[in-house]
Amino acid sequence: MSLSKDFEAFLTDQLGFWRSDFCGHPEGHPHFEPAHHMTQKPKDGKEHRALIESVLAHAEKTDAMLGYIEGEFIPLDEDIPERPYDPSIQPPFKIHRTTLPAGSFREDEIHITLSRDESDPGMIQSLIDMGLFAAYLPKPHGVAVVFTVQGTRKQIEELWEPLCNYLHKAGGAKNCSIKEERITHWWLSQPDVSLPPVIDHIEWSLC
Repeated sequence: MSLSKDFEAFLTDQLGFWRSDFCGHPEGHPHFEPAHHMTQKPKDGKEHRALIESVLAHAEKTDAMLGYIEGEFIPLDEDIPERPYDPSIQPPFKIHRTTLPAGSFREDEIHITLSRDESDPGMIQSLIDMGLFAAYLPKPHGVAVVFTVQGTRKQIEELWEPLCNYLHKAGGAKNCSIKEERITHWWLSQPDVSLPPVIDHIEWSLC
């Protein structure tokens, strides 16, 4: 993935974007964080549409970047209270991943954000074992781990409640929140752009 200096200047100077780049990932596990992560948070739907239309129009007219652009909104956002980690709580599922066909894009995703250094390593490992992929992101309170699972709206809807319940019951997560981020717009610089994997199927625990 690449981003031209002119396009980055357009995003930051004219549209108010800022860099929120990732800073690594858990060693020894697959990782899919983008090299350039530009962010803007419009205040409402009207501003969101105008913003993404400006970004896409500029990207389509120039060789501004190699990669993908997404617009999304957050229908669900929940903070998870801190409690001690209970390893006896069984994870509710395991996600098996696949790649998207060329020229297509995910519909929906869940992000779980928690403190890398203050959360229980058992919870962090459990989320990795469940099939979510992870990346580190600098935050005001320290480095966070952002866990992600992507798929269709139906798949994400199926996972939301069991995943929330697991986080509440198992504990071990510090400064934790879970969000659904639903795609509204997407753009690929070319059909075969490398994208993060999506859900192939969900293996539910027998409990």
